[in-house]
Order: sequence, then structure tokens, then C-alpha cells
Amino acid sequence: MSLGVLASGLLVVGGWWLLTSPVFAIRTVESGSYRFTSEGELEGVLASFLGRNIWSVSAGAVTDSLADLPWIRDLKVRRRLPDALAVDFREWRPVLLIEPDAPGQTPRVMAEDGRVLAFPDHLVPPGLPVLVGVECTAGPRTGEWLLAPEHRENLRQLMSAIESTGLEIVCPIDFIVARPEGFGIVLQDGRGSLLVGREEFMARLDRYMVARDHLEPGLQMDLRFADKITCRRI
Repeated sequence: MSLGVLASGLLVVGGWWLLTSPVFAIRTVESGSYRFTSEGELEGVLASFLGRNIWSVSAGAVTDSLADLPWIRDLKVRRRLPDALAVDFREWRPVLLIEPDAPGQTPRVMAEDGRVLAFPDHLVPPGLPVLVGVECTAGPRTGEWLLAPEHRENLRQLMSAIESTGLEIVCPIDFIVARPEGFGIVLQDGRGSLLVGREEFMARLDRYMVARDHLEPGLQMDLRFADKITCRRI
């Protein structure tokens, strides 16, 4: 028998052993910490991999199995030989509460990517600005809704601009209001409101941040026009 044939045979036997040996049967599936994802749903999906051969389970298979859990993002899967999988992921961060359609409705929040998700019942709703004046429709995933197309991307950009400019750190926000002329931001403690329109949110909020120390509280401030702030008392 030539060395080449022997080596090929050993590879076949070794591969067969890796894929069939009980040594590599998955006994534990570990996940990192999480807050918003349903514990029961997550454990139910991950338990389906127990007993399977660790070499036959791909990262893609785990990712696909968790695709219907709406809070999960940036999933990474690692093998911990001989018999454990480590599943690490980040969750989407809620940035807005959605005004309920009816009293007692399960709280809904808008996540960073613009999706609207049911907030977990076992958690206290976060102290976030409330989005007013928009409609949501049921999405393809359980517990997910979709904002009207004309609002989704604009709101995502607006919340990104609010975070980048530090507006909410210095002027906490009560409401984000959808108006015919664009979005309005209602500040807490009688500080007034900002009309930011539908575009160029970063530049408009930067303009307010520069001028805010020179503006009286309680004003409605229109930031839609370049290089100026139009004010009137509410």
C-alpha cells in the first residue's frame, strides 16, 4: 500500500470519527448576557442543537435558527471543544416608546434599526421619548410592527442625530411628534420645542446646540431654515 493511499484512508477514518464520535456530541450551548430576548424562546431554539455533532453544526445554521427572535443582532458562534457551543450576540437598543393605540396595550418601542418591537412584559418600560402621530402595521415576525415607510428611515436618522449631538443629555426629550411640516421635538421641563422637518437633522440640531444658552425657555423653535432659528412663544 502506498503512503498516499494510506494517508487518504487515515483522513477518511479520521473524518468519520470526528463526525460520529460521541465525544463531539453537543452537551451544552452557552449564551452571553441578554435583556430583551425571551429566555424561553432562546433556550427552546438552542436546545435543538443538543446531542448533535459539533462539527456538523455551522454558524449559519445557528444564525438561521435564531432569525425569528427580533431583538438579536451581530450573532457569533464558536465551538468549545469537545462538546460545547458558545453563542454570543448583541441586542438592538430601544430608542423610542410608541404612543399606544389603546389603554393597557403592551408597550412598543422603536429599535435602532427602525423596527418597532413589543417590549418584554417582565421589564419596566424604559424612560424614553414617546413617538406620537405615526401608524404601525404588523410585521412578518412575531411581536414586530412596521412604521409607515415615510417615517421609518427619517426617524432612524433623527434619533442618530439626537445621540450624536448630545441633545438629550443636556435637554431631555418628552415627545417626538410627527407633524405635516416634519418632526417636532418636545423638550422636558418647559424648555420648549424644536421643529426639525424631515432632513438635515444633524445640522439643524447642531445649530440649536450652539444657540441654546442664548434662547429663552418655553419657545417653539423652527430649525428648518439655514443659518437661523425662528422662535415664537408657545
